[in-house]
Amino acid sequence: MIDLTKAATVFIGRQGEHHYRNIKFDVSSLLEDDHPSASLTAIYKRPDGIAYPVVTTYSDGVLTWSPSATDTLQVGVGRLEIRVTDGDVVGKSVRILTIVEDALEDGIVDPPEPPAQEWLNQVLSVLAELDVDEINSLLNLIYGLLNNNYELLNTTHDRLDETYELLSTTNGTVDDTHNLLITIQGLLEDNYSLLSGNYNLLNMTHSKMEAMRDTLFMRTAILLNHMHPIETATAPDMISRRASITFTSIANGNNVVIGTVTYTFVTALGSPNANNVQILIQDTLRNTVKKLAEAIRGVQDVTSIAYGIGTEENPVCTAYWTRQRCSIGDITVAPGESLFILEKAENATTTITLTTNAAATANSFSRVSYLRYVLSGNVSGSGGANSVRGPLHTILPIGSVVIGGQDGLHYPATYDCHLLTLCRQSDTSEKELDLYISNDEETFTKISRSTPIGYNTATEALHNHIQLRQARIPAGYGLYACVGSDGTSSCAYCDLKFTYHLYPVALTNDANE
Repeated sequence: MIDLTKAATVFIGRQGEHHYRNIKFDVSSLLEDDHPSASLTAIYKRPDGIAYPVVTTYSDGVLTWSPSATDTLQVGVGRLEIRVTDGDVVGKSVRILTIVEDALEDGIVDPPEPPAQEWLNQVLSVLAELDVDEINSLLNLIYGLLNNNYELLNTTHDRLDETYELLSTTNGTVDDTHNLLITIQGLLEDNYSLLSGNYNLLNMTHSKMEAMRDTLFMRTAILLNHMHPIETATAPDMISRRASITFTSIANGNNVVIGTVTYTFVTALGSPNANNVQILIQDTLRNTVKKLAEAIRGVQDVTSIAYGIGTEENPVCTAYWTRQRCSIGDITVAPGESLFILEKAENATTTITLTTNAAATANSFSRVSYLRYVLSGNVSGSGGANSVRGPLHTILPIGSVVIGGQDGLHYPATYDCHLLTLCRQSDTSEKELDLYISNDEETFTKISRSTPIGYNTATEALHNHIQLRQARIPAGYGLYACVGSDGTSSCAYCDLKFTYHLYPVALTNDANE
């Protein structure tokens, strides 16, 4: 009888046997009480891989299979699986390994030779040497040992009976103790629930107090940094020079020379020489100009930028992309795909080369003290009734506000533009300024609206200081201005300077804070 609950290996016959053996399986574990009306089938897979149902009989929980010549056709290891089916319910037994052994081939005509007389004589000689008395003594000794073991087993049985009685008594005591422990457990669980509630309340209170403490510390630090900033800067300033270059198209082989480094645009990166950088032309002009800015800053991008031996970031300047209108002193740079280029050194006078053979307009390095905003939104109309704000104008490009200056590690910082200086104006019309921020120049967020910046004189070196109040600007965001007036001249302008202070890394925030 084969137990289906255990893995088994069954010998079902020799090759070619036909209904010679009856193999019985205990299928009670498959049927159980839940499926009394289920049907049973057996699936046999021969050693050659062919699987098919086989004929079986069932009686009193036993399934019988008599392998046929078809089942024993192939020598080797096969598999048998018994399945129970009750409506939609299908159960399967463990797989049983089946073995068919080979048999002697038919067709033997001549009988084998009789055993040699010499071999028979050797066997008879060995049998004659056996000592029957010694064998009887050994059997008697074994019989005596068996009797001793029997007596020992009887003694052990008596001891087990005594132990069982002791365990029964102990079990009653354990049951009483168990009931007492259950009662104590209930009381402890009630106390635990109460303590857990108090613990959670204390944790919540502690978390809120920590959050209040951290918020208080942060706001105190922000106020202290606002009153005593770690670093203050002005844009633009005269301590370093600035330049710009605006591209209308870039072709394979075009280059830009800044200082001693040549940046060449290619369709496939190679291995440039020292003081040379190759930039892979991107899918759009905008993305190509952005890659040029990254190459000037020394950004590592092996898929789009290849630096020559010993060449990293540009030693004399850094650059940022913008597509908004900007200015280099009184030169207005029209909106387009532009590089906003800043000198690293301070108080330097050495000429910095800036040339290109691409389709572009370049404004060479110059020392400027103001940003000129042309009021191109002005139109004719009584009292400037038809005049509107001018276009967005880049003050600080995306990612250009860094702790330690442009010659440092270029770590973007949160900043706060707190002072606007009106250096000069072409007329005395009433003017208002709006400030915007953006980190992609696609979406702009207004952070300051309609700050009045007009004055009653148009003299040189006006330097009218105007305090600004707005939210802190997240790290990496650029700053942009729109100015409008009640004037009617689209050529009118105002020259501006923006002073801002930087927050340390610990106070850097993102756009969602």
